Amino acid sequence: NSVIRGLLVDQERGNLLRVDAHKYVKTATHGKTKLEKQERHTLYNKQSIKPEDFLSIDTFFALSEVQLFIEIVEFMNKNPGRIQKDFLEIYADLRKFIDLSHADGSIKNEVVRDISKFIFKNKNAPQTLIRNREAGKQLFLLTNSDWDYTNQVMSYMLDDEHPDYKSWRDYFDYIIVSAKKPGFFTGENKFQQLNPQNGAIIAEAQTFKPGQIYQGGNGRLFQKITDQQGDEILYCGDHIYGDIIRSKEAFNWRTLLVAEELIQYFKEGNQDKKLWEEIQGAIISKEKTDEEIQRGISLLKAEKQKLKALEESGIKKKVTGVQKNISKLEVRLKNLDEDLTKNNLDLKSKIIKRESSHHPLWGDLMRVGLEKSRFAKQISEYACLYTSDIFNLNFYSPTKKFTSPYDLMPHDLK
Repeated sequence: NSVIRGLLVDQERGNLLRVDAHKYVKTATHGKTKLEKQERHTLYNKQSIKPEDFLSIDTFFALSEVQLFIEIVEFMNKNPGRIQKDFLEIYADLRKFIDLSHADGSIKNEVVRDISKFIFKNKNAPQTLIRNREAGKQLFLLTNSDWDYTNQVMSYMLDDEHPDYKSWRDYFDYIIVSAKKPGFFTGENKFQQLNPQNGAIIAEAQTFKPGQIYQGGNGRLFQKITDQQGDEILYCGDHIYGDIIRSKEAFNWRTLLVAEELIQYFKEGNQDKKLWEEIQGAIISKEKTDEEIQRGISLLKAEKQKLKALEESGIKKKVTGVQKNISKLEVRLKNLDEDLTKNNLDLKSKIIKRESSHHPLWGDLMRVGLEKSRFAKQISEYACLYTSDIFNLNFYSPTKKFTSPYDLMPHDLK
């Protein structure tokens, strides 16, 4: 796959952008063709970009959509004139047809036809939910999927997986489908109670009844009905914007982001650690050389000032010695400059090596070179917790209070 989450799509130009936490574009492609540094700089880094002006790839759904877009862009570049539309029009068409595929059930019908082919059945799911219920937690399901699809998927996941919980619905206190996130967190839609047998609307709902199904609604009303506010609610989702950022900004809910890509980090484990150690070693070597250069420049400047003073005073007997010192320092600085060039190339190659171990083009989901990626910055700002799998909670007490490790800032590194 040529696309990862966290990228931005410049729909107007047909470009994909990899952005760091400081909003600098560090990698860019036109279609599948990588842009050279100067072109990237001219297009995006001469002035500050606004990420909100571009399409953000936040979900796994978007990966296939954007992959198809860049394939079409690549085709258009190689076959000028074959498609009489600009890139914006192409993406609008893609969006329209994909929306139609969701609306008419084309995609979801294919999934439920053979659920095991598309959805992993996590053995820790039942116990994770049960442990939290037994600890006195109220559990809710909030999804944009409609009732029919939700029921089929959740039945596959949880029905008859535990003797005390025959139906998946028994695990949850509140079940809300067709929520229309992120509008759920900003809108005023009413809740509607559904008939679980056929998904038909029964009535508008102002309260929740045990074991019933609801659709639509909004976050403000949800808090009122459940009598839970702000950080009393932990909301788990995999959409950094539609789930995490919106719920945090609108209601200050506690948030847990599911980033499935972390599984790859854990698989790489020691190899990634080794690459980071090599990078740190290269940085130390580079900084040591740079410091030597700065000392050499200062000494050279002092010797030149001494030479000037001697020449002006007419003291010739010491001039030759100072000139020799200057020559030695100039040779030393030339050698150090060559060393620094080698250091920089070595550091760059090690960074590229590590990035390529994650993805041959885009590198690490969480970092752009040595900087945090924009995606990682969003996690840091909006996700109270993040994990590769929501059911990893099974390995922690439901009453555990998670605390962050001591987070060093640059000035702490003495």
